[in-house]
Amino acid sequence: MIKKNILSLLYKYSPLNFYTNKDNHTIIKSIHNPSIGYEFDKEFTSDEIHTIWKEISLHKRISTISIFVLFIAALYEFIFPHFALFVNNTWFINALIMLAVLLIVCNLCTLICHKLFQKRLFKLFGEYQIVKFVSGEDIDKKYYTIFKFALIKAIAVILILVAVFVSISPFELAQNLVHNGRYAEVIKLTTVGAKIFPIAQEWYALRGYAKYKIGDYGGAISDYDTAYKLSADEFNIMNFDNKIYVKYYLGDYDSALADFDTEINKTRDENERNQFMWDKAQFLYNIKKYDEALAVYNDLIFKADDDSVYLLKDRLYLERAQVFKKLGDMDSARADLECAGASEDDLNSNPIPHPVLLIDEETFD
Repeated sequence: MIKKNILSLLYKYSPLNFYTNKDNHTIIKSIHNPSIGYEFDKEFTSDEIHTIWKEISLHKRISTISIFVLFIAALYEFIFPHFALFVNNTWFINALIMLAVLLIVCNLCTLICHKLFQKRLFKLFGEYQIVKFVSGEDIDKKYYTIFKFALIKAIAVILILVAVFVSISPFELAQNLVHNGRYAEVIKLTTVGAKIFPIAQEWYALRGYAKYKIGDYGGAISDYDTAYKLSADEFNIMNFDNKIYVKYYLGDYDSALADFDTEINKTRDENERNQFMWDKAQFLYNIKKYDEALAVYNDLIFKADDDSVYLLKDRLYLERAQVFKKLGDMDSARADLECAGASEDDLNSNPIPHPVLLIDEETFD
């Protein structure tokens, strides 16, 4: 008799506690429902018990591999190709969807393996009765030793995985490569990452930057566009701005303006729309379309009283003053400077920002 402790209690509920003897009968625990067992009207020998354990191990492996393969298939054939259905959901809605898919896959594989295991038992050992499985007081030392060894291996694997992910994430590794100018390696790493987990926008953002650096501007635009569409935060438009920057760098102004109009038409509220409109006004100024920029600034200043959070009225007046200056209307420019509480020196010290290529939300190239 093994003295009861935490390990022996864990063993009691583990797959290795798979049989018990009672009144010259042997009860084998179900591989998928630990509350039921299969009772045979004889006491099995050590060799027969070992045969049953090999059968259990085989069916456990089959069910585990089947669940893994089917779940991966569901991810790559249904969830990942239709990522747009999940981008705008809250995290717990997506978690519930993933859990539902996993539950369906698990139950399907469990049912199939459960039936196969029952047929296998009947073929090897004959008739049985389905009864409630209750663990015996005695613990088989052989399988208890196997259990402890398996537990140590599982803990070791978990600790190694935790150590690897804590030390450095693949996103951090790719970013370090970017900062070191190793763009070809960045593209290789992020391409593999995008194949494994294609709904992580970081892969495409980092690859887009690397592609821009090596002159693959079309690839950079495509990756930044994908990264932006994958972003669940409607206020995080860094990847959209990077796509606009590449088009600005290439002089593809019409395409960039079309992108602005597309996003403005898709906005879900006025505040979000105002942010895109302000970005568009600055872009129009930088490509010297001053009349169009002025029209947008007029609209934004009119709305600023109702949106004091995202539309900073003093800043809008200062930027519109710079537009008036480019148009040669210095009287209107001075009037806007007065409204902004600024001087003419501020026109030079606080210019309308040019498009920049962002590496992350705090630094730029």
